[in-house]
Amino acid sequence: RQAEQAAQQAREQELLSALEEERSASEIDRYVAAIDDRVRSVWVRPVGSRPDNSCTVEVRLIPGGEIVAGSARIIRSSGNGPFDRSVVAAVYKASPLPVPSGRLFDHFRELRFEFKAGN
Repeated sequence: RQAEQAAQQAREQELLSALEEERSASEIDRYVAAIDDRVRSVWVRPVGSRPDNSCTVEVRLIPGGEIVAGSARIIRSSGNGPFDRSVVAAVYKASPLPVPSGRLFDHFRELRFEFKAGN
């Protein structure tokens, strides 16, 4: 009987952990979208960039969303230098970025995200 109860408690704990992870992932996605919106709002599209241009940027953040000076860099280039440089400039201009506080911030301390030019 005790073994059954222990097994039931273990299953319940696993379910609670899975729900917490799912909720955290959802919150992380929401903040990543907000960061993309913030960067996009200050981005100036360079002449010659195409709607299909995209690059991957990495930045280091401190609590509050400030970008550590010199930390923004292109991890995967679009192949279009002016586009890549414009994205890095927009990332710095967008600082501080919207980030969560508390434990969830740890997911944003070293942030890597893809920036797509879009239409």
